[in-house]
Amino acid sequence: MTQDGPHTGNTGDRRIDSEKKQLTTMQSDHPSTIEVDNGEVSSSGGSRRRFLQVGATALAATAIGSSSVAAQEATESCGSFDEIQVGGGDFVLVNNDWGGDVDMCIKANADGSYGYEWATRTTGGQPNYPQALLGTKPWGSDTGVQDFPIRRGNVDQLELEIDIDQNISGGEWDLAEEWWLMDAPVSEQTETHTHEIMLVLDWGGGHNHYMEEENVWTDTFGNTIDYWANYSSGGTSADFHIFRVRGGLSTGRVDLTEVIDFMSERHGVGGQKWISGIELGNEYWQGSQGDVTYNQFDVTINGTTYSSGSGTSNGGGNNGGENGNDDQNGDGGENGNDDQNGDGGENGNDDQNGNDDQNGNGGENGNDDQNGNEGDAGNGGSDGSESYPVWQEDEIYLEGDRVIHDGAVWEAQWWAQGEEPKDEQWYVWKRVKDASGVIPVDPGAGPTPAWDSSKIYREGDRVTHDGTTWEAQWWTQGQEPRNEAWYVWQPVE
Repeated sequence: MTQDGPHTGNTGDRRIDSEKKQLTTMQSDHPSTIEVDNGEVSSSGGSRRRFLQVGATALAATAIGSSSVAAQEATESCGSFDEIQVGGGDFVLVNNDWGGDVDMCIKANADGSYGYEWATRTTGGQPNYPQALLGTKPWGSDTGVQDFPIRRGNVDQLELEIDIDQNISGGEWDLAEEWWLMDAPVSEQTETHTHEIMLVLDWGGGHNHYMEEENVWTDTFGNTIDYWANYSSGGTSADFHIFRVRGGLSTGRVDLTEVIDFMSERHGVGGQKWISGIELGNEYWQGSQGDVTYNQFDVTINGTTYSSGSGTSNGGGNNGGENGNDDQNGDGGENGNDDQNGDGGENGNDDQNGNDDQNGNGGENGNDDQNGNEGDAGNGGSDGSESYPVWQEDEIYLEGDRVIHDGAVWEAQWWAQGEEPKDEQWYVWKRVKDASGVIPVDPGAGPTPAWDSSKIYREGDRVTHDGTTWEAQWWTQGQEPRNEAWYVWQPVE
């Protein structure tokens, strides 16, 4: 439903079959060639567009299907599928008129904010989707950041923070974030997408879907999430899952890791899948017109924050530490934020292979966790013995976790749950060695560990603090357990 222009091929009217829960399209031709003539831009088969305006130092590159403009000054670009780099080059703003030709322009302002505007759309068909992109798309688009694409099993934290002004009227529209789940990164193979995941943040003009399930969860930041729809297709071969923030949100924070967990628990999405990147934009249909400004669009992935909007950095993400975060809500000093999402330390964050959690990944050199794993040798006892937990079908395992099963020690290659260890090529479990001499540990045995402000905890983890046993309700780090309604920690009765 939100493909890149050159890869879209045909477009047309979208129809929702409520019985089959399927989106279908009526086909028509889609223009793909950009022409520049005397300062005006037109698409072959489409209407003339407004004058292409760029700053004195910006560069407009015209190509078949799209063009790119590097934003250095106030910039506007009105060609079909034109692009402007924003957020220090980590994000790309795309003039995505996939669904139908309309006068629409993208713009980057001198203060770092950016957005787009469109005249009243008079044609029907599939929605247009002007958007900002961080990371990749299944068809090969790539903004060049190091954290996307990323294996689903390597994601411990994925959060969105936005501040968007929307002035939209006259027809159906939404503000939607989405990503794709793929079998391979686009650098290895394109179009391996199997799932399209959309979180609708805001909507209007009668936009609606059938309701799959209401009030599925409340996230870290207090947003209630509905599972709005599940279609067999959204215009591609991928399953299409739509969620929404109940009541709508155009300013605030959203925890996307819980969407990932839901897809694993409900739909069996394994940790080997790749998350493409993060797209955010407005879908709009016939009759609508709008003017939208992004004051802030930040994505935090495993402690690294990519920022765009007014007063943004020069790109490359912001790790905790010298330039990082220091409290849950924002700025903790002159140099920036040091919050629960930012890893302390001058040099930044643990990488995606270095989780510090209950199950234990401490990075390539071994585990540093509540169970006491210390490196490749596993749990090192005072007598030099090793011990690992026995594999449990309902337990969640992360990359690097080790278990004992069928007389062998196994190591998880990515996120896993319910997949029995076996010796098979390209499987989630890899046989490490024979388990003779290794002491099996009952995962539920032993005392509950004391709360540690430096450790990452996930839903279901238990700790002791101030004489009480507490259970985490969602992902957390640095938040002290206390008896408070709707708090991350709740006492165990």
